[in-house]
This record gives sequence, C-alpha cells and structure tokens, in this order.
Amino acid sequence: MRKVRTGRLLTRLLAGTLGPTVLALGAFGLLAHAVAQRMLDDELGRRLALAAAGTAALVLPEQVTALANSDQESLTFGNVRRKLTTAKDRFDLRRVLLVAEKTAGGGYVAQVDTEGRLAPGADAYELGADRFELGRAADGHPTASPLFIGHDRLPYKRGYAAVRDEVAAVGFVVVEASADYLVSLRVFRRQLLLGGAGALGAILGITILIARRMSRPVVHLAAAAARIGRGNLDAPVPVENNDEIGLLARTIDQMRRALKARDERLQMMLAGIAHEVRNPLGGLELYAGLLREALHDRPDRLEEVRRIEREVHYLKVVVTEFLDYARRPAPELTTVSLDQLFAEIRELTADANVRVDTELDGAATVRADAGQLRRALLNLASNGIAAVERTHPHGGGVVRLRARRDGARVRVTVEDNGPGVAPELRDKIFTPFFTTREKGTGLGLAFVREIVHDHGGEIRVDDGPEGGARFFFDLPTGGGTA
Repeated sequence: MRKVRTGRLLTRLLAGTLGPTVLALGAFGLLAHAVAQRMLDDELGRRLALAAAGTAALVLPEQVTALANSDQESLTFGNVRRKLTTAKDRFDLRRVLLVAEKTAGGGYVAQVDTEGRLAPGADAYELGADRFELGRAADGHPTASPLFIGHDRLPYKRGYAAVRDEVAAVGFVVVEASADYLVSLRVFRRQLLLGGAGALGAILGITILIARRMSRPVVHLAAAAARIGRGNLDAPVPVENNDEIGLLARTIDQMRRALKARDERLQMMLAGIAHEVRNPLGGLELYAGLLREALHDRPDRLEEVRRIEREVHYLKVVVTEFLDYARRPAPELTTVSLDQLFAEIRELTADANVRVDTELDGAATVRADAGQLRRALLNLASNGIAAVERTHPHGGGVVRLRARRDGARVRVTVEDNGPGVAPELRDKIFTPFFTTREKGTGLGLAFVREIVHDHGGEIRVDDGPEGGARFFFDLPTGGGTA
C-alpha cells in the first residue's frame, strides 16, 4: 500500500500561518521601536530646549557684552559661571556653554564653558553643524540638535536658547546632555524580542496543534479514498469531526456504500449471466461431442464440428475471464518462493515452441498472493510466447522471467525477443477491453495491472534488451535471499 504523506500538508499549513504571523510581529516590533525612539528623542529635545531657555533667562545681555572684553579673573565671568554651573546641576546636564557670534568671519566664540573644554575667546567649531538650530534660537525659538557621537563614542544631544537684548540675540546658551534614553530603549528592544519570541513560540505550538487537528482527518480521508480506488469497499470511512471535513467524510462513506451495493448487484448480475450462458454452452459442448461421434466416418464434416468446439471453448474462456475480473478477491499476502513459482510457470508453458528461461538475482521470496501472482506471471508469459511465436515461427523465440532484489523490494521482469509494444499503445494495453488481437477480451493485461496494483506496485512496459517487450513491477521482499 502506498503511504499518504502528511509532512507536505502540515508544512503548508504552518507556512501559511506562521509566515504572516512572523511578518506581523516583526513589523509591529520595528514600528514600536521606532515610535519609542522618536518619542524619547523628542522628549529629550524638549527637556534640553527648556533647560537652555531657563539658563538663558539667568544671563543678562550686558553680561554677554562685558564678557567679550573680560578675562577669567573678572567678577562678571565668575558670576556667569556660577549661574551656568547652578543650571547644569539643576537640570542634570553634562555641560553648559555660553557663546557669542563673531562680529566678522562668521562662527561662534566661547565665553564660558562649565567643563573648561573651551577657553574664553576660543572658536566653538563643534557648533558649526548646528547653524540651523542656532538660527531658530536667534529667532526666539529654543530648539535641540540631532543626536551626535562624542569623543567618548557615546551619544549626546544639545539644546540652544538665545540671550537677547531689546533688538537681537547677543549670545547663545548651549546645554548638552547624554542620550541615556538609549539604554532604556535597548532594554525595551530586548523585552520586545523576548516577548515576540515567546508569542511566536506560543503561536507555533497552537498552530502545530491546529494543523495536526486539521491535517489528520484529511490524511485519513486520503487513505480511505485510496482504499476505495483500489476496490476495497468494506472498510468504512472514519468520521472524526462535525465540521466540513466530517461532512466530506460522511459523503465519501455514503459513496463507498453505494459503490459496494452497486458492485454486489453487478456481481450477482454477472453470476446470473454466467450461469445462464454456461448452461447452454455446456449443452452445445455435449451435443458437439455427440455430433463428432455420429460423424466419425465422415471426415469432411468433422472439421466443421471442430470449429464449433473451438468457438464454444472460446466463449467459455470469455465468460470465465469476465467473471474473474469482476469478482477478483483482495490478495491474501504470504511468503511466496519465486524459484518455485518460476518453475510452475515453466511447467505450464512447456508445450510452447518457445524457450522459457528464469533468473533469480539475490531474490528468493516476496510477500504476495501466490495464486494471483501466478496468474499475472502466467498471463505475461503467455502473451510473450504468443508474440514470439508470430515473430519466430520456426524457433529461436525466448521469454525470460527475472527477479532482482533491491533493498526491501524485488523487481520482477518478464521480457521476450518478439516485436515489442509500440510506444503509442503502452498506455492503452492495460485498459480493460482494449486488445489488438482478432479474438481477445482485452482483460488479461488489465487483470495483471489490478493484481500488481493491489500488491502496492505499478506495472510498466518498455523495450527489452533484445528488441522485444519488457514488463516489470516491484514487490516487497519476503525476507529471504538467494
């Protein structure tokens, strides 16, 4: 029997469920991370802009003007430095810087730096990238810069506010703070990843349970359909659910019962026809024998009697083949000796004007129904003999039965050196009632195909090594070796 594969269906169900889930979780995580980073960055920017504005309110425009002409020992410098230091501690800042715009050449010059990085009067080149933010601050809009990386390779952010007189901005307060929210953001990202992994694991487990619950009845239905296709109409179709799959299972089981009932009616009809036909055939055969005895002294009429007997015999064969094909039982598997079976085939075909050879290559036994396998091989051998006799009427014809073991299977081959089978007929010769003979039911090879199919194999035909036909199929090994 062929095994129904479940992995592919389960994989498709998992891919169809987990694929969109992973994409949705990933998109949600990226969006949540981006939104959180934007919100934290904006919040830090607003805090620094307010801190810069609050610090700028502590510095008088006159002090900025006076610092342009004073040194670090002046009272004005000390007073402004104390104010900036107080603001630094109050707003939890890293650095506070007071700068003034150069009167010529552009740029900014430092006046007071709480960290002492820039001496009074030194150029504040580090602010050159923030001219836009300084321009907004000069217009009276405290603002913050984008993130930047300091010399210590850590992220920072600045806030800007102008110190204005009655006319314009005379200086700028620059506050600087560490972007420590990125630490919280990393923790948030880690929690997102852990939560997403946990959610994905839970979804995976639930999906596997649901997928197996969905795929198992489908697999059982496929197996039941395969049994029905092989003609096994006795085993009922299991109904496991009350959903659409359960409805399908009940429908298939109703079909099975209907097919079984029709098959039983067909067998009864064929048995009746066979009975009605065989009785007249028996009478015809009896009267033909009586007629042959009555005409024993008239040889010219005996040939006509022999023709009647041949036709009656042919009709009996036709009736028998029809009944055997329609009423073929399920195979009863046993361990069959191929050596003994091949010997029986040689014995049954010993009267033919064709040599029948056998060959066993590592194969001694198979699991099969001995009677049905004997009939299939005898049919193939008889067809080969008939084909060879037409091609080699004066001898030289050969039919070979071979068996070769390949792992757990045995390849059985019947080949001949006859005319072979035309490629366009290879798909038709196994069809019931198809025949190329003048007299033939077309059921022989169809019968062989059904027998092989019931044994879990598939019969095929191609060109033999000597130009004739080669029929071959596989059977499970019986465990023996040659």
